Amino acid sequence: MRVPLRSYRCGVCRWQGRLEPEDAGDAAPCPRCGVYLYPLTWAQTWGLALLLVGLSLGGVFAAVRLVR
Repeated sequence: MRVPLRSYRCGVCRWQGRLEPEDAGDAAPCPRCGVYLYPLTWAQTWGLALLLVGLSLGGVFAAVRLVR
C-alpha cells in the first residue's frame, strides 16, 4: 500500500514541498540538508488562507447589512 505524500517545511534551509514519509511517525528527511521533518498540520497549511477568506466574507456581509 502506498503512503500518500505529505506537506513539509524545513526550518533550517527553508525548503518546502511534498514528500513520502519514511516511518510511522510521518517523519521524512529534508532533500536539501537532511534534517528530519515532521508534516505540517492542516491549520499550518491552509489556516491563513481560510482566515483571509473568512474576513473578506465577513466584510462583504457587514457592508451589505449596513447598506440595507
